Amino acid sequence: MKPRLLAFIFLLSTSLGLTRTATAQLGGAQTPEPATQPGTLVFKLKSAAVSGAQPPGIAPQLAAALRALGATRVEQKFPRAVPPTAYQPGSVELRGVYQVWFAPSAPLQKARFTLLQTGTLEYAEPLYDRGLLRQPNDPFADSTRSDGQFYLKNIRAYRAWDVTQGDTSVVIGVLDTGIVFSHEDMQGQIKYNYADPIDGIDNDGDGYIDNFRGWDFADQDNNPSISGTRDHGLLVAGPATGRADNKRGIAGVGFKSKLMPIKVFSNRPGGPFGGGFEAIVYAADHGCRVINVSWGSVGGRSQYEQDVINYAAINRDAVIVAAAGNDGRELDYYPASYENVVSVAALTAQDTQDATYSYHVTLSAPGRDILTTRYVTDSAYAAVRGSSFAAPIVAGAAALVRARFPQYSAVQVAAQLRQTTDDIYGLAANAPFRGKLGTGRLNVHRAVALTDRRQVRVVASRFAPQRTYFRPGEAVRLTTELQNQLRAISGLTVTLTSLSPYLSVQSGTFAVGSLVTLGRATNTASPFLLTVAASVPPNTRATLRYNFTSTDGYTDEQLLEVVLNPDYVVLDAGNLHVSLNSRGNLAFDDAYSTVGAGVTYQEGPSLLAEGGLLVGTSPTRVADRIHNDQSSGGRWRIDEDFQALSQVALRAQPVRATQEAEANFVNLPPPASWAHRPWGCASGNGLRPGPMRRTAITLCSNTSSLT
Repeated sequence: MKPRLLAFIFLLSTSLGLTRTATAQLGGAQTPEPATQPGTLVFKLKSAAVSGAQPPGIAPQLAAALRALGATRVEQKFPRAVPPTAYQPGSVELRGVYQVWFAPSAPLQKARFTLLQTGTLEYAEPLYDRGLLRQPNDPFADSTRSDGQFYLKNIRAYRAWDVTQGDTSVVIGVLDTGIVFSHEDMQGQIKYNYADPIDGIDNDGDGYIDNFRGWDFADQDNNPSISGTRDHGLLVAGPATGRADNKRGIAGVGFKSKLMPIKVFSNRPGGPFGGGFEAIVYAADHGCRVINVSWGSVGGRSQYEQDVINYAAINRDAVIVAAAGNDGRELDYYPASYENVVSVAALTAQDTQDATYSYHVTLSAPGRDILTTRYVTDSAYAAVRGSSFAAPIVAGAAALVRARFPQYSAVQVAAQLRQTTDDIYGLAANAPFRGKLGTGRLNVHRAVALTDRRQVRVVASRFAPQRTYFRPGEAVRLTTELQNQLRAISGLTVTLTSLSPYLSVQSGTFAVGSLVTLGRATNTASPFLLTVAASVPPNTRATLRYNFTSTDGYTDEQLLEVVLNPDYVVLDAGNLHVSLNSRGNLAFDDAYSTVGAGVTYQEGPSLLAEGGLLVGTSPTRVADRIHNDQSSGGRWRIDEDFQALSQVALRAQPVRATQEAEANFVNLPPPASWAHRPWGCASGNGLRPGPMRRTAITLCSNTSSLT
């Protein structure tokens, strides 16, 4: 097929309907989607269906949809979850979360949208396979055992242990591949569940039989031991809870802190990641004051996963520490990049950047040549590298802070760790990463010794218009809610500045005054005012900076990212709302419906997962930009036949409709390997007809012929 210029015009006209602002999510470059678990989804009932002490029920229309889709099993995931309370702002309801199983080959996108169309769900999402974040080097890289744990000196752990050696009541949950119970530095470190001895009975009534030594969520048994060479969990456990003062091996930063091993990677060869987020709930429900997560993947942000994090951190007051990734690029890893997570980046022994970095990082810690417990013999050790091993160093420090300041909530422990770091941005090598390695390198001594720290954080940023992307020339209002997380503060002022030339701040000062510990304040009466430049390029990410200063000497900053001029528009003149991009697609522009606003009617759930222009002259000569029926590595491939020549935009003076949007793109010759691919067509994926009242969508092309 020869390249031809196409002009793609979208029109929407209506005489009736409620106008509203679209709630489309971020545009911009797509983030890679992690692998998903086949044949299964997780969904959450709307809050109205979950109340009181009674378990929530499946509404008839939802039950009918599940039957029609051939669901083989539906299971409430967290029936024993603690409900949210008014005195815990941000606490979540997990009792309405269910998992549903279909045939392994079932089309999950279609199932997802069919369930959402029942109107009974807050969300329906795939379950992502989060991977281990191990980047090991030569196990003999550290040739002299005497200085193998250099990081204890770097983070000032020896001085910290003069202040506190922690307490056995503080338990660190290590959610990983399991441990070796017989290793010399694990003996005496395990938090056993004496309420449920191994006798074949669920003595404590928690739903897990004989979980005396922890639990294996991957293989669904009570044996969280390592199998074969999957020793990542033991390597992670060492820096956090390796037995100290036993004249053997290493000393974990947590010193007297106990370990709860919880396994989320299978013993079976090639066995999957399983139950990582269920394990977070388990750890929080079973008394872990600190939870270490040394696994994750790029992209695939999930509201289900964020709900689980919020439950553990807010409902259960657990400090969640996660590895920020090992790619060495600026990326958002999950779960590290979720709210209410202490995200840890890895450093070299010289305190320079050594792995993934981002504005979501809370603080950094050593992550190279970390000597730790190894699975070869019961007295084996190895030097390893990666943020997987920086995270448990911080987890051990969090346990010490919890023991030193038992009155601190999880949010205050995180604040103490963040506010007592050593500055590393004075190093020339770290200059390009300012603000992306957190507040600096962990200093455990300062974290347990200092009692005069202050920290104010923006806990909510609300934009008007109410979205996270903005158009060229648009005026924006920003309301913030602050929380003082440590000592009382006086004369606080917040100043908002923009680090982008395409976003300017017209009114950026908020005089807060005094805030007591855990006090809150908001600038609702006088929000910040911003303006987007008229010439902003497509998919620009702009950074805003909150600067905090007070009359008693406190200074700090916090960053916030927004997307300007995303590469799609939303037609929203009436009851029918449609998002359209610059390459001929409508509805959503990614695999799991996070880029775009979909196709909705009367503000209901999206009626379409994916749609787009498809042009063909024969069964083997087709041009489109939609998923086809050929998969690669278990994932559907998106055809890339169309390339945008101009950005889609709403016409300032529509001629034939209430709203008109136009994009120009060209179809490119397909790769030789696609020369004989079969004919395909754009599927509606569950498009539901309805009375749209004189509403019409017209797709036009100015191309006279395709050859």
